[in-house]
Amino acid sequence: MNQNWKNEAADGERNAVVISREYDFPRESVFAMFTDAKKAAKFWGPEGAVKLLFEFDATPGGAIRIHDRDGEGGVHKTSGTVLEVVVPERLVFRSATAFREGTAPFEAMQSVRFEELGPQRTRVTVLVKVLELGSFPEAVEDLEAGFRGGWGETLDMLQRDLR
Repeated sequence: MNQNWKNEAADGERNAVVISREYDFPRESVFAMFTDAKKAAKFWGPEGAVKLLFEFDATPGGAIRIHDRDGEGGVHKTSGTVLEVVVPERLVFRSATAFREGTAPFEAMQSVRFEELGPQRTRVTVLVKVLELGSFPEAVEDLEAGFRGGWGETLDMLQRDLR
């Protein structure tokens, strides 16, 4: 992960969220789960969301397209581009998500770091930095809470899939 991002988030910069989890699995296995679209589709996104579309090309320049339906029937459409892949250390991508039809999406830079803590132990740290708020400039706290909840649930569901 870019150390500057970590420092910015640690210094309390607005629009940045950091969340991490540790797993009793080798780093290569955890990284492979994240970068295999069929496997990632099972755990990626908020718990309870229905996947309508999940396309994730985990190569530099690869496309991301994810459509989820939430419990209230709203469809969240995400599109993005993978910027960097360092096997098995890091995955960096930029994405934009629109929560409602006709609204401008917000954009975020997301970095997922896979840190080997031992031969069978891995820490995954996700740094999300909101870059552009679209039509939601007053909702930055809601977006930050959403990223914490969504990524927290994603990382928890990953734990179930690793078993």
